Amino acid sequence: MQLGTYIASGLVLIAFIAGGVYMLYPDYHSLTLMGFTIDLPIAVWIALPVLLLYLMSILHMAYYGGKLYFQRRRWRKDIDSFKDALYWAILKEPKSHNYSVAQIKEGASLLNVAHIDVVGNVQGLSDRLADALETAKEIESGKYVDLREKKLDGRLSKSNPLLVKNQLNRLEEKESFAEDILFNSAAYDEKVVEKAMEIVISRNDLYKVKKYSSLLKKSHFDALMEQISQKETVGATIEMLEFFISSFDMGCKEYMKVARIVLKKFTPDENLALFKRLMQKSDAAQNAYLYLLFEYEMLENVKQFFEENDEYEFKVFRAVFILKRNKYNFKIDDLLDCETACR
Repeated sequence: MQLGTYIASGLVLIAFIAGGVYMLYPDYHSLTLMGFTIDLPIAVWIALPVLLLYLMSILHMAYYGGKLYFQRRRWRKDIDSFKDALYWAILKEPKSHNYSVAQIKEGASLLNVAHIDVVGNVQGLSDRLADALETAKEIESGKYVDLREKKLDGRLSKSNPLLVKNQLNRLEEKESFAEDILFNSAAYDEKVVEKAMEIVISRNDLYKVKKYSSLLKKSHFDALMEQISQKETVGATIEMLEFFISSFDMGCKEYMKVARIVLKKFTPDENLALFKRLMQKSDAAQNAYLYLLFEYEMLENVKQFFEENDEYEFKVFRAVFILKRNKYNFKIDDLLDCETACR
C-alpha cells in the first residue's frame, strides 16, 4: 500500500470509529489535568488514541521508507558507476569509481584498474555497452574506427591499447597519415610514432626522412640503411649517410653494416675518408675501417694500422692478414660476418 492511500484510509477509519461511537454514546466526558478541565464527546476520547497510533505509524513508515529510498538510491548510483566502469574497461581505459554499497565495492573496485577482453557474443547489454564492445572488436580485427563518431575523440589516453591499435590500423589503410603523426609526435604513443617513421623511411626520399631525424630509433637503422643502399633513393650521399649515422647509437655491428653498404655505393676514397672521420668520433668504427682495407686489398695500410695499435687487439683481422700475406686467395666476406668481425 502506498503512503498516500494509507493516510486517506486511516483518516476514513478514524472518522468512521468516531462517528459510530458518537451515534451510540453522544454524551460528553470531562478530564481535569493540572487544573485544566477538558470536556469532549466520548467519541473524541475514543478516537484520540487511534489517531495517536495512526500518526506514529505514519512516522514509522516515513522513517523506514526514507531509509529504503536512500538505500535504493545508493544502489542505483553504484550500479550506474558499475556500468560506467564496465564501459571504460571494455575500451581499455579504466577510470576510478567510488562505491557506497559494500557488496558492490568488494568486486566492482577491480574494474578501476582492469581491461576486459570479451570472447564470443553477449546478449542483453545496454546500448552503450554494446557499442563499446562493437568498437573494441572492430579495432582488434584490424579495422580503423573513426572515434569522433563514437564521441571518444580525445577521451582515450595516447597509450591506450585500443587507440594505439586503431592508429596502427589507420596507418595500414592510409600511409599518408604517417606524416601527420610525425608532425605532432608528442600526441601519439611511441609505438605509433615508430611505425609512422618506418613508413616515411620506406616511402620517401632521404631529405624528407632527415626532416624527422630526431624521431629515429635504433629499430629504424636497418630500414634506413636499406634505403640508402638503393640506387634510386634520392639524397643517398656520403654527407647524408654521415648525418644519419650521427643520429644513432652506433656499435661495431652497425658500422660493419654501413661498410658493406658503402662498399657497393661509393668510391674507395670516399669510403675510407668517411670511416677515418667516424673513427675520430668512435673507436667502434675501427673494425669496419679494417674491413674496407681488406676489401680494397690495401694490406700495407692494414699493416700500418696494426702497428699503431696494441698487438692483442683485432685478433680476428690479424689472423686474416696472416692468411692474406701467405697468398691465400679468398674473399673476406667468406670468413667474416658482423658477429665475427666485432669480436
